[in-house]
Amino acid sequence: MRYLLTTIIAIMFVFTGCEKKSTNSDDKNETQTYSSMNVKNNTDYYSFATNSGSTNANSNYDIMFYSIQWQPAPQAPVIYDPRFAVKEGLSVAVLDGSKLDEVNEVPDNANFVDNFVSELGEWYTETDAHVILPQEKVYIVNTTDGKFPAFQITGYYDDMGNSGVFKFDWKYLSE
Repeated sequence: MRYLLTTIIAIMFVFTGCEKKSTNSDDKNETQTYSSMNVKNNTDYYSFATNSGSTNANSNYDIMFYSIQWQPAPQAPVIYDPRFAVKEGLSVAVLDGSKLDEVNEVPDNANFVDNFVSELGEWYTETDAHVILPQEKVYIVNTTDGKFPAFQITGYYDDMGNSGVFKFDWKYLSE
């Protein structure tokens, strides 16, 4: 009986020990999610390697999310133009009309742009009610460590409906 119990425990240990339980973001095609801090108040410096953001411009980041604020007239409300840019020295390829779950490798015809900065309305459309809706675009970043994370912006509002929070999904692509 003791031998049978030991054997059963050993078999269970082997089978449960073989299950892959990785939270490593280096896994190709494993989608990660991130929500930035409110970029109306801060710049969020984001790192794919750590899947985290920081307010420290000297941090080891890949992309920064921020807002340009302007006021069209003295009595008009302040307008926030949400943007993002890659760290100096990095490049980005933009895949228009794409969804992240459809992109699994860097396309052969990917056109990487050095020091990419999004333009006014480049990644979003704005409704008549001034709601910001992300466009179907996937951005592939050529990082300094030779990896190719791809991301798609999925929203610009926090869970309470407040604007200023970039939400995006991302994953590393096969080279």
